[in-house]
Amino acid sequence: MSGFLSSLNPARAVVPLAQASNALFKPEARPVALFFGGTSGIGQAMAEQFAKQTDGRAQIVLLGRNQEAANKIISSFPHTPAGTLPAEESKYSFVKVDATSMAEVRDVASKLSKELEKINFIVLSAGFLNMKGREETSEGIDRKLACQFYARFRFTYDLLPLLEKAQEKGERTGVISILGAGKGAAIDLKDLGLVKTHSFSRALSYPITCTDAAFEELATRHPKIPFTHAFPGTVLTPLLKNITGARFFVPLIRPLLVTPEECAQIMWWRMWAPESEWKAGAHQINNCGEEVPHNRFVTPEVKAAVCEHAVQVTSGASK
Repeated sequence: MSGFLSSLNPARAVVPLAQASNALFKPEARPVALFFGGTSGIGQAMAEQFAKQTDGRAQIVLLGRNQEAANKIISSFPHTPAGTLPAEESKYSFVKVDATSMAEVRDVASKLSKELEKINFIVLSAGFLNMKGREETSEGIDRKLACQFYARFRFTYDLLPLLEKAQEKGERTGVISILGAGKGAAIDLKDLGLVKTHSFSRALSYPITCTDAAFEELATRHPKIPFTHAFPGTVLTPLLKNITGARFFVPLIRPLLVTPEECAQIMWWRMWAPESEWKAGAHQINNCGEEVPHNRFVTPEVKAAVCEHAVQVTSGASK
């Protein structure tokens, strides 16, 4: 029966391979990981897997809007035994942040820059889903795009110096944005931000191509840090369950879904992989952890334009 279910969903078939590879990840120094969108779904599952993999010998920061959910998640994490040196003991915290506010994102990143000595991993999964049209924030950014690209970009951009510090110590580092690798489309450089040409379909593909462009550019600027854009496939998350009619159609498609825990194993697979090719560069992976052909719409012109635009729009300098 398990073989039949795996044939329906190839991602499930690779979970044992991911688990076997992940089991080899044993960092020498206590790693620091930030989970932007870590209070539910895939982000939560990746945080839980990280805590288990390190036996609690980790510093984990969950970032999101739900303090209660964060407290519950943190309470489930394993802890290092009494007497563990302060530099090696479990250290867990929650930071409240609204991913639709670039001002909040900048403020949080600034505070973390002062509080942390290094960062090993940044996991980006903040977002939400609705069928509405363009909804502008007070900063002039569409709310969905703010979560799916702009906030994720700014958070990473501001914290790159701390990733560099971990890398300089010879420690494993990486950034992963969980969205839609391999699903991008062309973007109009004359309407970055979709101010004039917003539509439901464009709002789906725009942050995907922007992520590809930004990560390829950042990988060029920071050649020793890997930047991974991942397509997780269809995962049984609260986001899926909240869609209208979910209680009717989810049971029907259940064999096609993976759990957040299974997805987390696949997402970490390449972040922790021992092979040298995964330790640097820009990567675009599918729900089976396979590198996919890189976005053909990301040209040198697009990379430069998207990064310049993202820095400006998220800086607070102009609306």
